[in-house]
Amino acid sequence: MKVMGIDIVRGSPLSQSNPPLYAVVVIDENLDILYESIEVPLKGLIRIAWEFRVDRIGMDNIFELAPTKKYLGKIFELFPSNTLVYQVTLESERYIDLLKQAEKIGISVVSKPKPLQTAYICAMLALNNVGTVVRGVGTRTKIIVSRARSPGSGGSRASIFARGMRTAILRAVKEIRKRLDEAQILYDIILKRGRGGLESAVLVAYADIATIKKFVKPFHGSDIRVLVKPEFTTIEFVDKEQAKRPVIVGIDPGIETGVAIVDLSLKQCYTFSSREFDKLSIINKVYAIGTPVLIATDKNPSPGTVEKIASILGLQLYVPQRSLTVEDKEELINWALKRGIAIEIKTTHERDALAAALRAYKAFEKKLIEVERKIAELGLDVDVDDIKLQILKGKTVNEAIEYAIEEHLKNIYYSNDTSAGIAFFRNITDTTNYSERIKLLEERLSELIKERELLKKRITELESRLQDLEFEKKFEIKNAIDIEIARDRTVNELKEQLKKLRSYISALEDKLRAYEEERKSISNFLKGIANGELLLVPVAKDMEPHEAIRIGDVNIVLVSKSFIELDKLKKLERPLVLILNECTNEMTYKLLELEVGVLCRKPQPLALFDDMAIFNKNEVIEAVTRAYNELVEYMRKKRERESLDLKRIREIVEDYRRNLHREMVQKS
Repeated sequence: MKVMGIDIVRGSPLSQSNPPLYAVVVIDENLDILYESIEVPLKGLIRIAWEFRVDRIGMDNIFELAPTKKYLGKIFELFPSNTLVYQVTLESERYIDLLKQAEKIGISVVSKPKPLQTAYICAMLALNNVGTVVRGVGTRTKIIVSRARSPGSGGSRASIFARGMRTAILRAVKEIRKRLDEAQILYDIILKRGRGGLESAVLVAYADIATIKKFVKPFHGSDIRVLVKPEFTTIEFVDKEQAKRPVIVGIDPGIETGVAIVDLSLKQCYTFSSREFDKLSIINKVYAIGTPVLIATDKNPSPGTVEKIASILGLQLYVPQRSLTVEDKEELINWALKRGIAIEIKTTHERDALAAALRAYKAFEKKLIEVERKIAELGLDVDVDDIKLQILKGKTVNEAIEYAIEEHLKNIYYSNDTSAGIAFFRNITDTTNYSERIKLLEERLSELIKERELLKKRITELESRLQDLEFEKKFEIKNAIDIEIARDRTVNELKEQLKKLRSYISALEDKLRAYEEERKSISNFLKGIANGELLLVPVAKDMEPHEAIRIGDVNIVLVSKSFIELDKLKKLERPLVLILNECTNEMTYKLLELEVGVLCRKPQPLALFDDMAIFNKNEVIEAVTRAYNELVEYMRKKRERESLDLKRIREIVEDYRRNLHREMVQKS
């Protein structure tokens, strides 16, 4: 990490005749001084920030850079996008003297420090995360695609290079537009066209730079470059604790969108809704309260808008096993109220969003409580919310506790390491001859800077070459041979598309022929039904009386399923014949016992639909008559068997009586 400290030496940002000059110090995480200078203009500050790619900038008053928030926003646009600016004298919206802030990290200053010393203190405080972060605020990001170099003048080779760069710019713009469209991010585009491609393009995307950089990365190749720059309209001071606080976000999209936010300790709850929310508005409002770590919905399947927000933020989406009912939502909210959470719900959309967030919290509640308990038992000095966040990332309780122990140990080691920097600072404050000290430092640094510049130049060359190769693989057609290959590839792709289209047309023609044949069949069926040659038989679903048709004296029911509920047959009027697609001897026997005739797989229908079938009428009448006669014959034989069985029983009884009478006579 590299941190820059700044303090104004003289001049004023309000004056054009006496512009401000600043003392600058750049340090790294080991507290080594990488750069320092007594007087640097504003343009020099910006150059140094880019040269060292500083991660943080510390100041005791940010309005030393510009007189208004609007102009500060414009200056913040010029810093590297990943740079955080700290006002180190601001804590919880209260001003605290710089020297008191310095005491927090072990720096004690007796007299008022000089500008370079102040810059060093500011850098140290920013490194230790002391103060308040100031960030630019804007809802637009500019994406600039242009040539990385001039193609030269004259000659066929220069013309080929120029066409190659225009083609590369065109392909890059298409790729960027595709990614923005997939993310559903609105944008305006300004194109400068050239022969065979584009000279340059500017896309103004309506989203903040953090969102845009998830889809479009800055790039600098041999032929083109892609710049991603924020457009800030003002600045805002970010409460550190609030900005860092991880939160669960429940969203209920619709004409009116409801949003609910709860923290990982379930101590604070925020709800709001509006008819004018778009995805970016929701994201900005959420980040104003905390850092989202989990998106939740109350519906299964999840709404597309919620999925898109989770995708843009790169977060896990919690979806319940089933959509929550009104009773479920009321139960969740009552559960939260019993825990003493202050809840204010104005609309049903806010209620639904809050229920989604609470259900997501309850899914992790046991683990979160266990983590909090173990941290308290071990007495670890760590951010509890940060450890809970590990649970939401999929870690086990044991893994989260190990992470907490590791962070605790890091804090101990880091606090010990700061002593070296404090000692160095005290050496500076003890120096009596300030100008002489500056001269010695500048001489000491001059040789190191030269060596560093040589190494940086070599690194830049290697990085540039690597980027060139990576980008050429994606976008560039470097010479005429590549253009020829690209043209052949395009021709082959078009041929393949033509082949697919012909195949698709052929498939459509086959479907059309099939539909025509089906239409003719249906037309013939209708004619047959109309003249009495064919018979339309309904397919029984529930064995209801209206599902039977009558032929002569016999009721007919067509059954397409293999399972028959025999009890339902009692509702159907006799005599009755079932036409079955599938049957067994056992099933046939059971039906005959219930006085139901059976036709098994005969006659076959000419056409079978979901709720009806078409038969040849004469075949049905003949088959039904045969089945009915078989049923009558079966019932006759059954009655004969029953009659024979009764006669036999009577004979046995009479025989028994005679034997009993004979025995009684013999005894007497």
